[in-house]
Amino acid sequence: MKRLPYPKTTVSIICLFFVLLGLQAILKSPSTPTSTSASSTVTSPETKSSETSFAEDKRVYASHDGNRLEHVYVTVFDQKSVPENDITLYDLNESYKQYSNLESGPKLFVHFESGDAEGPDSLNLFDDATVNATIELRGRSSRLEPQKSYKIRLQDSAGLWYGQSVLNLNKHVDDRTRVRNRLAFAYYEQLDDISSLRTNFVQLHVRDMTDPSQADEFVSYGLYTHVEQLNEEALSARGLNPDGHLYKAENFEFHRYPDALKAKDDPTYDKKTFESVLKINGSDNHEELLTMLDDLNDLSKPFDEVFDTYFDEDNYLTWLGTNILFGNYDTMSTNYYLYSPLNSEKWYFMPWDFDKALGRDTERTDVMPSWQQGVQRYWGTVLHRRYLKDPDHVEALKTKMEELTRVINADNTKRLIDGFYPVVAPLVTSEPDIRFLSVEAKDYATSYRTLENITSKYYKDFIRSLENPMPIFLNHAREGKQDVFRWDASYDIQNDELRYHFELSKSPDFSTLVTEKQNMTTFSQSIPSLDPGRYYWRVTVTDAEGNTQIPFDYYRDNDRTMHWGVQQIVIPGAKP
Repeated sequence: MKRLPYPKTTVSIICLFFVLLGLQAILKSPSTPTSTSASSTVTSPETKSSETSFAEDKRVYASHDGNRLEHVYVTVFDQKSVPENDITLYDLNESYKQYSNLESGPKLFVHFESGDAEGPDSLNLFDDATVNATIELRGRSSRLEPQKSYKIRLQDSAGLWYGQSVLNLNKHVDDRTRVRNRLAFAYYEQLDDISSLRTNFVQLHVRDMTDPSQADEFVSYGLYTHVEQLNEEALSARGLNPDGHLYKAENFEFHRYPDALKAKDDPTYDKKTFESVLKINGSDNHEELLTMLDDLNDLSKPFDEVFDTYFDEDNYLTWLGTNILFGNYDTMSTNYYLYSPLNSEKWYFMPWDFDKALGRDTERTDVMPSWQQGVQRYWGTVLHRRYLKDPDHVEALKTKMEELTRVINADNTKRLIDGFYPVVAPLVTSEPDIRFLSVEAKDYATSYRTLENITSKYYKDFIRSLENPMPIFLNHAREGKQDVFRWDASYDIQNDELRYHFELSKSPDFSTLVTEKQNMTTFSQSIPSLDPGRYYWRVTVTDAEGNTQIPFDYYRDNDRTMHWGVQQIVIPGAKP
């Protein structure tokens, strides 16, 4: 038998031929991605894509010790030292009377240092201190309190404080426990699908050179809670895109607001008007926001499609569920952020401010309306109302709430607040904070411990709230020779039949009825034109099981007593 010529070469060619055939088959296969795209385009059925999920890097909290008391030292320079300081610290504290918008309020140039209970870390003498920061008032309602809250902005020469250039020092005078913000964000550190913020207990020490009596020593201003500023630094620290859209809700219920929310290149665009609804903290290209709001408010578009396009359900339900569990009644139109990463249509909820949560309502001396409990308080917001009208979505919220209670419960709350107490109690019950404490110092511990079971109360309130009809809005108009009273159609999750009770009175307590009509199934009532004067009206909604609901409207009388569910109308000719 003859041998094949160059057998090794022939075998090599044959092997190469089959290798090339195999590579060609692999490249042509539609089910096998290339190595460069596999990680970004293939998602297993059990794993959500990065486009539709929210995931902050929780490692940002690994080295954060929020239970340690931090000491901050601030020297406020007088005008002799810093000519730009043409007001005193006292003037700054009183500036809320002149500046309703704190963003345009004054600031003072200061020297910022950290330290310990013994003093600042720096060995510099007072005379060697240089300007490295500014201080200004912060907060909306808190600026009216006798103890002020402050925002400190660090200049480059000051460096960063735990990676942050802004300190938000909250006094929380109306929070008798002083730990509500810290507790809420400690829980968010443990939850998926949502962000938290680093919070610290801070003792503020101030040397006020604008006051000769305090010019030569640091004076303790007591306990503050610092809450990390949500900005580019915070987003980057969490592995989130810092160049996206970030808005803080100021008075926002997901309406379109065409007179306020406009594109930046619109000739009638006004930033101040825009920010009365949403404060701009990221990109000022508002097109994506406006597109989302256009679609959300277009009732001809299927809601589920709109929701799935623009929102992540796990993030949304976690935000909604935690605010219900925390009893945070100040989140209907404010106190949260909306974040959309660059190159994404998705909008994510990011929490902010819990000083009106976790039992704050139980400390109030006035009566809260029934719609503040559970889901009803969110019914006035377009997004929440459209979502909760679907019974399947209500079940999804219930499931999420049950899931959240595995983390947010009495046992874990006790563990957390046990860690806070040794830090906060000595400061809250001593000067200067004890002068403004709303309970006797001997009762502080008892009041503090009411936090343990508060989320269990709110969970029960939520379950009960599902039985009640939804609140409505009232509207009155004079049409010809008639006064016409209209109201929204309420909604019942159980689809019970609803009836409406209309009442008109000359007094807000309805002791002097003008007319009423019960068991109505329509949404308006017309009567002959009323004589000049002041009138008060309301509509009570009742379902087939006897559960009731009142309107969102309210009237505050001259004694500042709130009459919930009541609207005042003034017929021309009434005495002022």
